[in-house]
Amino acid sequence: MRPEQKTTLDRFYAAATDQDATVLRSLLTDDFTFKSPIGAFDNPDDYVAHLVSFGGWVGDSRYIAEGDRVAHLCVYHMTSPGEATIPMCDIFTFEGERIAAQELFTDTRQFPDPS
Repeated sequence: MRPEQKTTLDRFYAAATDQDATVLRSLLTDDFTFKSPIGAFDNPDDYVAHLVSFGGWVGDSRYIAEGDRVAHLCVYHMTSPGEATIPMCDIFTFEGERIAAQELFTDTRQFPDPS
C-alpha cells in the first residue's frame, strides 16, 4: 500500500470513529460512490451524513493493496444505533490521495434491528 493511501485510510477511520463529517468529506472525491448490501450513495455529502450516524470503531484490521485499490478486512464494533461486532471488507478505489469509491461487503443479518 502506498504511504498516502495508508494516511488517508487512517484519517478516514479516525474521522468515522469521531463522527467528524468535515474531515470525512475532505477525503472523498466530488464524484465519490458507495455500494453495499445495505445501500448505495452516488453523492459524497449524503454518504458522509449517513456514515456519521453510526457510532463505533474498527478493530482487528488488515489491508491488501494493488495499485489504486485497497481492501480493508476488519471487525466493526458498533455501539449505535445498536450494539454488534461485525466482520467487514471494504474495497477502496483511490484517485491520488482521495477516495473515489468504496464497496462494502458484509453479512447484513449481523446489524442490529433499527426498530
